[in-house]
Amino acid sequence: MELLSVAKLALYGIFLNYYCYHIFTGSLLPYGTALFFCVALGCVGLSILRDRKVRVGYEVKCWLAYIALSLLTMVFALDMGEAFDSIIKYVQRLIIIILIVYICEKENSIQFPLRLLAVNAVACAIAVLFTIDDIQLKLDISTGAAVSQNDVGALMAFGCFAVLFAFGKRNSTSFLTTAFKFASVIAMVTVIFLAGSRKSIIAVGITLVLLLLLNGKEYLKNSSAKKALIITVLGVAAFIFISKYLAPYAEETSLYTRTFGRGVERTASSDDVRIELYIQAFREFMRHPLVGLGFNNYVVEYGTYTHSTYAEPLACSGVIGLLYLAPYVRILKKQIRLVRLTREDRMENKKQKELFAFYIAFLFIGIGIPFIYKDDPCIILAMFIASQHITCQRLGGRNENA
Repeated sequence: MELLSVAKLALYGIFLNYYCYHIFTGSLLPYGTALFFCVALGCVGLSILRDRKVRVGYEVKCWLAYIALSLLTMVFALDMGEAFDSIIKYVQRLIIIILIVYICEKENSIQFPLRLLAVNAVACAIAVLFTIDDIQLKLDISTGAAVSQNDVGALMAFGCFAVLFAFGKRNSTSFLTTAFKFASVIAMVTVIFLAGSRKSIIAVGITLVLLLLLNGKEYLKNSSAKKALIITVLGVAAFIFISKYLAPYAEETSLYTRTFGRGVERTASSDDVRIELYIQAFREFMRHPLVGLGFNNYVVEYGTYTHSTYAEPLACSGVIGLLYLAPYVRILKKQIRLVRLTREDRMENKKQKELFAFYIAFLFIGIGIPFIYKDDPCIILAMFIASQHITCQRLGGRNENA
C-alpha cells in the first residue's frame, strides 16, 4: 500500500476515534489518536523526503508566525501551563492541515478532504442517533462523553455539503449513491435538531440558498429525466418519512424548544451571555492590545471561551491574533477571485461557486464556535488552501500570490 494511502487511513482514524468511537463508548480509543497521528505524520514525512520538496503557502506561514509569537509572549499569559498545552494542541492541528494539503496537492484533487469530512459527519450522525436515551421522551444527545453539542451541530452542517459533493460523478450519479446522499442529509439535519444548534441549521440554509442563487441554472441544465425522477421519488419518500416519524417529535427536539418552546427564555439569556462575552473579549483586546491574555487564557480569566472564531484570538493574543485571522480573509478574497477567473470554464466555475457558498456558511458558523480549538475546521481550511493552489496551477499560476 502506498505511503499516502496509509496516511489517509490514519487521518480517518484520528477523526473517527473522536466523533464516532468516542460517542459510542464514552471514551477515546486508548492511545488511538497519538498512534494514528504518528502514522500519518511518518508516512507523509517519508513521502516528502522522497520528493525532497514541500510547499508552505501563505496561510501556513501566517499560522506558523502566530505560533512562534504566541510562544514568545507566554511570559505575559495568566496561566503559562494552559497556554503552552494549548499551543502544542494547536501545532498538532496545524500539522494535520499541512498533511491534508500535501496529500491533495500530490493527488491534484480535493476529493480526500471532502470524503474525510463526509465520512466523519455520517459516522458521527449514526453514533448520535444510536446513543439517544429515549426518542419519545428526550430527543437530545446523550454521548456519555464530553462532546459539545455545538461542535456536533457544526460538523453536521459541514457534512451536508461534503456528502453532496464527495461521492459520485459530477453529471451522473447512481440510484444507490443518490439514496445514500439523501439519507445522510436527513440524518444529519435530524441530529442538528437534536443538538439544538441554530447556527448550524441556518448555515445549511445559507449554503442551499447560495448554491441555488449561484448555480441554479447549471443544476437545471444538467438534470436529466432519470435523475429528476430519482430525486422526485426520494423526495416523496423523505417527506413521508419526516412527516410520519420525525415531525411528531419535532416539538420535543432541542432546536424547537430553544427557538419556539419552553426553552426560549433560557436561549435569550444564553444569547445575552454570549454577546457579553464578545464585548468582554473586545475590552480585553483594548486592555492588552499587544499580546492579549495569553493563548487560550480567556477561559482562565472567565471560565469559558468567547464562543467566536474572531473574538478568541484577539482577546487571547492581541494584535498577534490578526496573524491567525489573516488566512481566513485571504481565502475568502481568493475564492471570490477564482469564481471570476473561471467564468470561461463552466464546470470549474460551478465548482468554485459551490466552494464559495460552503465557505460563507463556514465563516458564519465561526461567529459562535472558536475554530482555533477545534479539529474538523482543519479539514475545511486544508481543503480550501489546497483547492485554491490546485486551481491556480491549472490557470497557469495566475492569482497564486494574490
